[in-house]
Amino acid sequence: MLRIGDFARLGGVTVRALRHYEAKGLLAPAQVDPATGYRSYKFDQLAALDRVLALRDLGFPLADVRALLASATDTAALVRRLGEQRARLAAELETQTARLRRLEALRAAIAGDPGAAGLSVRVRRIPDVRVLALRSRVRSEGEPMAALFEEAEARASRHRVDSSPFLIFHAPLDVEACVPVRSACALPGVRTVAGAPLAGSVTYSGSYAQTKSLRPRMIRWLERSGLRVSGPWREVYHRFGADQRGYRLPARRVATVSAQFVTELQVPAEEAR
Repeated sequence: MLRIGDFARLGGVTVRALRHYEAKGLLAPAQVDPATGYRSYKFDQLAALDRVLALRDLGFPLADVRALLASATDTAALVRRLGEQRARLAAELETQTARLRRLEALRAAIAGDPGAAGLSVRVRRIPDVRVLALRSRVRSEGEPMAALFEEAEARASRHRVDSSPFLIFHAPLDVEACVPVRSACALPGVRTVAGAPLAGSVTYSGSYAQTKSLRPRMIRWLERSGLRVSGPWREVYHRFGADQRGYRLPARRVATVSAQFVTELQVPAEEAR
């Protein structure tokens, strides 16, 4: 028999780990002295410890290790669980590989352009949004787009939810003003704008004029990250100017000068194969 410290040294683990495995029902000592509580293990329990450690090394949480050890004689169940873990690890690897590409993109961007340090591109999921939408081919940016929003806000006023409106650029001057509404709203023009599982996102404060220079820089960042644009751009207005004729917005949403604007640029993306 081996004292717990000696068994831990032979197995290459800590005494604390052995006590934890015991508490989780993974590896019980062969003997516990009723008077002192000292734990002892047999030499042949090293093989059982190795099985626990091997499964932990494959990324299985302790609860799964316990289940795998309990079903060790069920080959089909074991093969299935190993296959499931392989899929999880492959997904994690893909996620980490994408993160490495984005990290390298940021490093390269800052190395080549000191101003890029302020370009915090976030890769995120865009959710589906229920909106009242008005689409138009406008003459120019600026006032015609603002007028489109004013009309959409007025129409949606009784069904509005406190969420950020946004503009979809289907083409340079082919735009769609989208005002979030309650899910049960059935007014003309109401639809669900599909989200995206992957999107590049940058939030900035101040004048909308910044959008023009930010777009190509975002595209370069996405390309360096192994991504490519897969859908129309969106400008999401978190704080913005509004005439509020025929409707009212929460005061925290309304800016009185452009310096108070807070805008998020979003563009759906996908892995470049």
